[in-house]
Order: sequence, then structure tokens, then C-alpha cells
Amino acid sequence: MNKRHIANVLVMVNDYDEAITYYREKLGFRLVEDTPIGGDKRFVRMSPGESGPCIVLAIPVIDEQKTFVGNQTGDRVFLFLHTDDFWRDLENLKQQGVELTEEPRHEVYGTVVVFRDLYGNLWDLVQPLSASGETSEKTNDKEIGNNLPSLILLSGKFTIHRSAAHVVIPPEVFSSEISSVTRTQDELSIVCSEKVSIESDAQEKDWCCIKVAGQLDFALTGILAHLSKVLAEAEISLFAISTFDTDYLLVKSNNIEKAKLELVRAGYLFDK
Repeated sequence: MNKRHIANVLVMVNDYDEAITYYREKLGFRLVEDTPIGGDKRFVRMSPGESGPCIVLAIPVIDEQKTFVGNQTGDRVFLFLHTDDFWRDLENLKQQGVELTEEPRHEVYGTVVVFRDLYGNLWDLVQPLSASGETSEKTNDKEIGNNLPSLILLSGKFTIHRSAAHVVIPPEVFSSEISSVTRTQDELSIVCSEKVSIESDAQEKDWCCIKVAGQLDFALTGILAHLSKVLAEAEISLFAISTFDTDYLLVKSNNIEKAKLELVRAGYLFDK
């Protein structure tokens, strides 16, 4: 049996300690080994996980090698970082200020985004498809078949307010481009632009709004259920509003890009 495998991949860097700090603090790598090997040279290995291949940090020893720091593959993607939770790691990259060169996307092999490290190397962050080929691809409900409506991501952010049922509706609510007011025996619920300032007992801020384009026929069933199902399977919470003509989905802003990708993957298109 052939038991060969790639154990390490060399990465040219300007400085050992600078690189160790970056890969550890920004990308969450762990330092596996840091062994002096004579002169200023060290054998430094870092790993993104508990096991598996490592990157070996190497500094240039001749001037010609300096030109390859950050560009060992001619500005092509150099390294492929696989993950079990794409959205967790993507959020970590954003929080650490790591440069993303594109929006996340779905490919036949998984969910991917390209990012650039401290030295300019391009990496793929990839959550691969499972070995069985399973994906989070959603099948359309029978009621709506393949006639999926287009979606529109509205500009701005929204706040959801709750007040006591007897409270008078603030007139400034209706200055919002989109507002929704629901009164029951138990509460008054208001959705409006975050730019509208009103008094309320409780507030949920920082929501984005996705509109189902066009006018939905009352005889057409399953649209809102299918949209909700797609997002629920992606573990994305939502706040739904239905009007006479159509439906609106409010999603927290930190989940909106993930929501868009999952909806596109399920067959929906977003109007520009």
C-alpha cells in the first residue's frame, strides 16, 4: 500500500516572528515547531488544526528569493484551507481584518472564498462537499415547482419594535420607506427603518430586508414556506412580513450574505 502524503508546504515570509504572530492571531494557526537550525535559520512549522500538513515558514537567504515572498504561484491561489464550518471561519477572518478578494460563492466542490494573507499569498477557504456528495442544496416544494420568484435585497437596515397594545402608533413610523404595524390584544409590533427613532419597550436592531419581487397570486402556495425552509436549514433566523401583494423576510445583517448564497443555491435569483 502506498502510504505517501504531503507533510509540509513551504511559505516564504519576511520574518519568522512576524509571520508566526500573523498566522496564529489572524488565522488561528498553532505553532507546531520552532527549532534553530544554524545561523539565523529556524525550522518553523504551523498547522491550522490538530493534525495534518503544516506550512513551513522560510525567510529568503538570497536576493532573488525575496521576489517570491507572497507570490510563489504567480498570483494564483497558493494554499487551500479546508474547514468544517465555512461561515464561522469567514466571520473570524472579517473580525481579524483579513483581506477578502471576492464574495463567498458555491462551487461544485463546496463553498469557497479567496483571501489574501500578510504577504500577499492567495488562499482558498473551502468547506468541501461531504464524501457522499451531500450539499445543503434545497429542493423546491411541489406547490411552487420551478417557478421561483425573484428576490430584491432592499437598501438600509431595519429595527423591530415592541410596545404595549394600547400605545399610540408614532406617526413618524410611516415616513419609513417600508413599515409594518401589527396590533394584537397583547402587543404592538412595529417594523421600520433604523433611521426612524421612536420610543418602544423593546427593540431588535440591525435587520436587512429581502423582498419577494412582483405580486404573488393568492392561489400560489408554498413561497414563504419554502423561503423559510431554505433559511431554517442553513440555521438562519428570520422575521417574516406578509402583505396583500407579497412577502418580506428580515434577516440579521451578519447573516445576510450567507442567506443570499443559500437562497441562490436553492434556485432564487436576486434582482440588481
